[in-house]
Amino acid sequence: MSRDRSTTSVAPSSPDTIRDSSPAIHAGPHDSYFSGLQNALSHAGIASPSVVIDRARLRRNAVRLKALIASNAQLRLVEKSLPVPALLDEAMKLTETSALMVFHEPQLRQVAQRFPDSDLLMGKPMPVLAARHFYRHLGNTSFDPARQLQWLIDTPARLQEYLELARGLDTKLRVNVEIDVGLHRGGVTDPSALRVMLEQLHGASEHLEFAGLMGYDAHVGKLPGLVQSRETSFGKAVDAYRSFQAVARAEFPELAPTLCWNGAGSPTVALHRHNSPLNDVSAGSALLKPLEFDIDLLAEFEPAVFITTPVLKAQDGTRLPGPAWLSKLLFGGRAQRARSYFIYGGGWPAQPASPVGLLPNKQFGLSFNQSILNGPREHALAVNDTVFFRPYQSEGTLLHYGPVRVIEDGRVVDEWLPFGEI
Repeated sequence: MSRDRSTTSVAPSSPDTIRDSSPAIHAGPHDSYFSGLQNALSHAGIASPSVVIDRARLRRNAVRLKALIASNAQLRLVEKSLPVPALLDEAMKLTETSALMVFHEPQLRQVAQRFPDSDLLMGKPMPVLAARHFYRHLGNTSFDPARQLQWLIDTPARLQEYLELARGLDTKLRVNVEIDVGLHRGGVTDPSALRVMLEQLHGASEHLEFAGLMGYDAHVGKLPGLVQSRETSFGKAVDAYRSFQAVARAEFPELAPTLCWNGAGSPTVALHRHNSPLNDVSAGSALLKPLEFDIDLLAEFEPAVFITTPVLKAQDGTRLPGPAWLSKLLFGGRAQRARSYFIYGGGWPAQPASPVGLLPNKQFGLSFNQSILNGPREHALAVNDTVFFRPYQSEGTLLHYGPVRVIEDGRVVDEWLPFGEI
């Protein structure tokens, strides 16, 4: 089986590919959707912890994401949320973009090698030593950092470090300035401070080129409504962005038409569809919709990534080490603890998704080897059945569980290797 490209030529999936092509099992532990996924894994001989992607859902989510992007803006896919080269390649084709946001220097080099025509913006300020390492170890590629890469800079001190790097390398670096639009995680805090950095850029134009601004509004919608509504929070972020933008336009009027005004993220990309100061919006997790993205603004998106693992042991009741009375006291008569399952692996940043009603056993304790889950007698699992988890986020999940299994038309059709450390 190919590990980096499709193993078979298939037609685009219909909206209910897996549901239609798999047995409609309603008496078992899973509904028809998860039964279809379980059958696909079984037929492929996969019986260890795995990450799976539903390709049909991924494709439908791509259509939904494209519909959220304003006509005057480009979508920039967040690479750390999709850190698998073949997945990133497919996502770029589905959403018709070559713009990526990158957060990790080893992945930056791999992206530059794998996608030499891409337009890259760093998503966080990198230590200057990391930037130096990138240039020294980039290797043979047609990717041209002087045209295709924007380094994110947050302070005058870091800007000076990058100027010295550019002089030492005898090259020109493109600089995007991080601005604080309300998250308060760093970046330029007010327009006057931005003006100071832009003056630095004017004085270093031989080696540094101003490329735009990046403001991240992940805080929008996170505060309790009684403290600040999402609308108010978003309005303040937009106002802040516009005030920084006005300074940048005034200082570099000749560059204004080409500057990158980046912001957003999957939780807020829908808010930037109308009357936004951005011409460059970032998103990535929405394509897979892990658990933390179950929000109203992404209600139409479908979960497309799961952690799967087999049941190794299944038994009635819940028995802790020690005297029998302790288990009876804690769990006796509790319907949600009627069955116990020891699974292959565990301790993942995820929550059980299917069958319904599974709960981690906190009293038994955390295990990365054989976690214990409890569940009701209804929808009982048997040994060798599959448990499905929804990860909280995609970025850590996709990197640390080996090849990602791609399911389409009720079959595992591919295995995609994630980015590695090089």
